[in-house]
Amino acid sequence: MSKSNFSQISRFFLILVIPGFFFISCKSKKEEVKTIPPFKVMEIKAKKVPVFVQMVGQAEGIPTVEIRARVSGYLRTWDFKEGSIVKKGQVLFTIEPDEYINAAASAKADLEMKTAAWELAKLDVQRLKPLVATKAISQNDYDKAVTTEQEDKAAVAYAKANLDQAQLNLSYTRMEAPITGAIGACNIHPGNLVGKGEATLLTTVSAVDPMYVNFQMNETDYLKIMRFIENHPDFKGKENTFTIYLTLSDKENYKLPGKIDFIDRAVNTTTGTIAMRGVFANPDGLLKPGNFATVNLVLMEREDGIVIPQSATTQIQGKVFAFLVNDSNKVNRVPILLGRSIGSNFIINNGLKSGDKIMLEGFQKFKEGMQIKPEMMQDTIIVPERP
Repeated sequence: MSKSNFSQISRFFLILVIPGFFFISCKSKKEEVKTIPPFKVMEIKAKKVPVFVQMVGQAEGIPTVEIRARVSGYLRTWDFKEGSIVKKGQVLFTIEPDEYINAAASAKADLEMKTAAWELAKLDVQRLKPLVATKAISQNDYDKAVTTEQEDKAAVAYAKANLDQAQLNLSYTRMEAPITGAIGACNIHPGNLVGKGEATLLTTVSAVDPMYVNFQMNETDYLKIMRFIENHPDFKGKENTFTIYLTLSDKENYKLPGKIDFIDRAVNTTTGTIAMRGVFANPDGLLKPGNFATVNLVLMEREDGIVIPQSATTQIQGKVFAFLVNDSNKVNRVPILLGRSIGSNFIINNGLKSGDKIMLEGFQKFKEGMQIKPEMMQDTIIVPERP
């Protein structure tokens, strides 16, 4: 092929190829513009967030009363359903009373006999008194009559005390609930001898409404409360008015709030904690003595609390991050400090502020400084007033 022909063919090829490259290049740029990825983005709004301290507590029925046999005998009846609520005065057990009925009857007869002897002695003194004045009888005879009357009077008092004790012992054969509350298992069943040489434990009754919850507050949290009271004069002298809430062992909240009703006088030097107790209404009997729960003591509300979905955070090498979207719709990863969780959300203690925009999805596609097309979502997170 001649040199001139090759040159013509080359020019022809370039005329065909260059527009094609130009077309492909333009198309690629257009596709680049179109491929800015869309992601859901939320603008953070400040919220009221309750500030509180948490402790582990245990429920206690106050009072809790042990039902024991106070006299000896064979247990005759058992008159309650184990685990039920019993009313004050309800009969729980009876011990065979025959022995004590007889003892009471004997004591009554003895009292009547002693009373009759005393009445006679009083009559003798009345008859002899005028005779000693006329010296019809000796002073010695009169003194003997007076002494006999005094002895018979004392004998009556002694017999009356014996009758009272016999009737008291008889009453002990019928055991009644001393309080309204939940009753435990029956430890001894009818037919068994009880009270012989010991006050046999038969069962236990605990008050259940209200229910008390004992907990230990560490010294640091206690000082937080005291500092809060110092800075809020309205709370001065009202430590017992702080509202407390319970979260039960199944992670569900107990629906009724409580109040602190006791703060110990001193910090335990071994544990560095101070003993406290809260009282809660328990009309449905949900709380049982011995239940463990988390005690939440609310101090105040933060007006500028930041709360974001847990799904808007990611953990990398032990640090937690959120993805901040700037005014140019570029995304940067920022470290954040998590507070407590509220349902499926986190309180943020540091790293974000009201008005910040954060990505809610697509973290696996993240590149530092990448530009996105934000699809704005409303911040609809609601923070409950109680923990």
